Amino acid sequence: MLQVDNYGTVNLVEACRTLGVKRFILISSILVNGAAMGQLLNPAYIFLNVFGLTLIAKLQAEQYIRKSGINYTIVRPGGLKNDPPRGNIVMEPEDTLSEGSISRDQVAEVAVEALLHPESHYKVVEIVARTEAPKRSFEELFDSIKQR
Repeated sequence: MLQVDNYGTVNLVEACRTLGVKRFILISSILVNGAAMGQLLNPAYIFLNVFGLTLIAKLQAEQYIRKSGINYTIVRPGGLKNDPPRGNIVMEPEDTLSEGSISRDQVAEVAVEALLHPESHYKVVEIVARTEAPKRSFEELFDSIKQR
């Protein structure tokens, strides 16, 4: 996974910079910074790192993007579901969520909306879907996240 989740992302960022691309949206994962969050024993953290250190590679790629100077939004979804969306999107700041899931359709929607809303610039957001969560606009969701 190091080849794809770290080196592949670094190569994409460099290609974007060379070509003058102004925005970069990365789909990463919650728990990417699990060690710093005290989640080393979280079953999801263990599972995602057992084969190829996936989360560690994703974290390294995120760190590269942040230092690259490109205008980014990093989207960290919970567990990905192929099912239709259930519930509304919950968006939290980085290193906040340690569990939850979301449909792939909703993740794609967040990525597209990040391109349309300047409130998403230079931010890392974590997303899951919850049936009890209120419906909020994407402007509200992105604006609720303060840049670190």
